[in-house]
Amino acid sequence: MNATEIDRLQSELRSRSEYVVVLESVFLSAVLFISLSGNLLVFSSVYRKPRLRTISNMFVVALAVSDALMATLCMPYSLATLVHGEWIFSESFCRAHGFFVLTLGLASLHTMALVSVNRFFCIVKTALYPSKFTPRRTLVYILAVWCNALIGSIPPLFFSFRGYALQPGKAMCLYRFEAYIPYTTFIEVAYIGLPLTLITACYIAVLREVNRSNKVFSTQGNLNTEELRAHVKESKITKTLVVVFMCFAACWIPVSVVDYLDSAFGEPTFNRRVYLMYGFLVYISSMVNPIVYGLASRSFRREYIAIIRAIFCCQNCNSNISHLSSTRSNNTNCLCGHS
Repeated sequence: MNATEIDRLQSELRSRSEYVVVLESVFLSAVLFISLSGNLLVFSSVYRKPRLRTISNMFVVALAVSDALMATLCMPYSLATLVHGEWIFSESFCRAHGFFVLTLGLASLHTMALVSVNRFFCIVKTALYPSKFTPRRTLVYILAVWCNALIGSIPPLFFSFRGYALQPGKAMCLYRFEAYIPYTTFIEVAYIGLPLTLITACYIAVLREVNRSNKVFSTQGNLNTEELRAHVKESKITKTLVVVFMCFAACWIPVSVVDYLDSAFGEPTFNRRVYLMYGFLVYISSMVNPIVYGLASRSFRREYIAIIRAIFCCQNCNSNISHLSSTRSNNTNCLCGHS
């Protein structure tokens, strides 16, 4: 990255008005809160409800782990950068921050590629699905995906000035894609291009099969068969996971385009507003999944509501107990419903 461009973006970060600082900081704080609380709701829902502990939801939990880690390991330090107008942590911490951002981004993308393969076998290659996706094998697949993401993110740690560094416009430390083209090309092809191609191919095949099956079932007289109910259930799950991927792609495709253009020109080619939106999109992608699950899945939505009610009920219980204790009343009766 051109030193002049770094200085320009750093100067713009430092010279923001108080209004802009507050606006940007409040927005990222909201993203952090929604991302962390939303993904905690996902964990709690699966933990509370054994019926949600399915093969498909193992991937949902894996994505929630990645998103929750993004909220805890990455967002707070970008928030501090927006508040202070500069990176206030050490250079080593900056490299660690960049490493986590890239690792978690790749882990999410590769998990979604794994989800698309799961849907392909479930919908298209139904006979093979039970043997290919047992709980044990699925866990191994997920761990392999995370190991692969770690392997892809390690090299920039040894690139010296070409590795992870502060990008002031984005308010985060990242790998500078324009700094070392051979590695950038490898990441863009092997770690981004191939998974996206796999996802596209799998979902095209899946959607074709779903449409074909819908036509077959629509011509049958008996609409209450077990086979039909299973088909409807898996179709709903597939549509939800397709929406999850589309939301992820809506966040990360603009990010990839910016990285590609910066790599092509060898230096930043956009103003700070574009790079700030880049950083926000990276973090927003960690926020949207729990929202999609709540809107698309009745089971998750019910658990969200039950958990939130339980939290507020317990708070009211504690408040009432404290009040009654202070007045030395023995007539305490606080009941919280459990689902």
